[in-house]
Amino acid sequence: MAVVTRRVKWLASLGMVAALAAGAAAIAPSASARSRHVHVHPVSTTTTAPVTTASFNFTVAVSGIGKSMGTIDLSGSGQVDLVNSAGSLSVTLPASVAKLIPGGSSGPEVVNVVLSGGTVYAEIPSLATLLGEPWVSVALPSSATSAIPGIFTTVGGALGDVNEILAFAQAHHAAVHSLGTSTVDSTSVTGSRITAHVKRVAIVATLWANSSDQLVQARVSGALGAGHGVRISAVVNFTGYDAPVTITVPPSSQVRAIPLSLVTSALGGLFHGAKKG
Repeated sequence: MAVVTRRVKWLASLGMVAALAAGAAAIAPSASARSRHVHVHPVSTTTTAPVTTASFNFTVAVSGIGKSMGTIDLSGSGQVDLVNSAGSLSVTLPASVAKLIPGGSSGPEVVNVVLSGGTVYAEIPSLATLLGEPWVSVALPSSATSAIPGIFTTVGGALGDVNEILAFAQAHHAAVHSLGTSTVDSTSVTGSRITAHVKRVAIVATLWANSSDQLVQARVSGALGAGHGVRISAVVNFTGYDAPVTITVPPSSQVRAIPLSLVTSALGGLFHGAKKG
């Protein structure tokens, strides 16, 4: 059970860190994961302190989802409080995605998301005209809520100790290659590339760390599905480690609560519409 829990936490950190691309290494722990070409470089066992807060910005490109949607480009920024298990995110959806939302617009749409206390809040302009409130909220199931603190702890440790990601990837049959030194956002960094194959998913992640071994930039590309029909690439830049962050939960008077089942149904319809489009 402990092994399964660790795997769930690392998979969840993937969702947080692309957003959040550093979690690409987290996919490696699938029970059936095996790298076809394993080339391992030794990784130091020295560890550094986990980070408590972080700010980030990202760009994501996805292709192969819909027949006529082409490449879907997303961009945004956010911040996380890894001690109090809270985070906020602002993402710009292109018109091709925004039009699929109920009440969707014909142009790009900015969506704001807040996670706090086991509840996800989302400000989606298109839905506001239908629901009468600017924000919607979804209470996560207790199983997810109880896992959130551990996930945030895992992410804080990974962001503050890139060596931990590399060692974990190697231990689960991914190939790790040193890229030497470079400069990212005026910061001197050391790079590593992780290559892994998990079932029908091929992943390449490039991680750049500063002199404190904190993650400065993550670049991840992946090919998913039979014939690798769906392709994803993402770049995430991290700044402001351990600096104050402001994560604001919207007032209850501006929130319309909706059940999780309705959200999953809507997301299924959205994906079906994208595939048909």
